[in-house]
Amino acid sequence: MHVPALFLLLLTVSLPASAVEDFSGAWVAWLCPSGAQRDSGRCSNFVLELHQKDGRLCGAHFFSTAGAERIDEGMAPSVLGEVADDTATVVATSTRANPAVRVRVEMKKAKGMLHWLRLENPSGDYLLPQSTRLTRSRSKTLFAPVFEQELRAACLSAFTVAAENAAKKAQAAQEAAPAAGQKPSGQDDAGTAPAPSQQQSPSGKP
Repeated sequence: MHVPALFLLLLTVSLPASAVEDFSGAWVAWLCPSGAQRDSGRCSNFVLELHQKDGRLCGAHFFSTAGAERIDEGMAPSVLGEVADDTATVVATSTRANPAVRVRVEMKKAKGMLHWLRLENPSGDYLLPQSTRLTRSRSKTLFAPVFEQELRAACLSAFTVAAENAAKKAQAAQEAAPAAGQKPSGQDDAGTAPAPSQQQSPSGKP
């Protein structure tokens, strides 16, 4: 049966594509004691700013307890990782103490919110929350302009380095593939070394 090309094209367009979630943007959470309102002055504030490119994630964090009595902030960047489908696995680095503390974190998007889950509890002085939900801010950034510029430049550099490393790895794998299919020198099709041929001596005898 002949199927019109236009119908095939429509079928192709209508097929759902598996897209990677976009985590980029400024995200904010308020961690309040039970019964406390956000404007009560009793809540902690957690901010994430994330940039994403080709399945890689880069960003920075800021955490402040109520009244800014204690602060946890990272360098630019302090969040680095990768995105697969709807889940991001990153390493968040707290420079609150020396040496810095690195923590693995899993982030997922659901119903317009960002779910943050710390995957480990290393020893050290840091304030990264165990688990919380963040909402996307209407502002493009919640950081100071100078720090925001530093973060963008740092993330661009991180994305460039990651792309270069991925290209080198792919090239190395491509170059190794033909070599793996080649037969060792001095072997015949059966994989065995050919029998030595009888050569004549200068006198004409074998």
